[in-house]
Amino acid sequence: MDRERIIKIMSDIEKYLSDLKDRNIRSLEDLKDIEKYYATSMILFSLLNRVIDLGQEIVIGKKFGMPSSYKEIFRILFERKIIDKSTFENMEKFVDLRNILSHEYYRAEAAVIFKAVKNIGVIKNFVEKARSVMK
Repeated sequence: MDRERIIKIMSDIEKYLSDLKDRNIRSLEDLKDIEKYYATSMILFSLLNRVIDLGQEIVIGKKFGMPSSYKEIFRILFERKIIDKSTFENMEKFVDLRNILSHEYYRAEAAVIFKAVKNIGVIKNFVEKARSVMK
């Protein structure tokens, strides 16, 4: 595994998690503020890209194969028992959100963004699993 790259990815993830926390999104109502909505959406997009990068580094570094899609990264990690089923299913949903934010931004409704913010613990859990895999 490229430890330096993984450390950089994890550092970026921590920064984005902190940035997201600083937005102080407590309710769907908070996302009616257009600046908070766009800032939160962009932070989530950046965060999800780095989480995908982290998963890919683990898959490739552990020689688990070459994933052909973002979702396959997390399927491989699930099959190799790096993550549990719940984490796998949630990460698939995060990949879907990442794709919406990337390709169909107009579909990123405030309710979807809020749900992702409320479920951010899944990403924190994934990062902890990645740390333990590196040791």
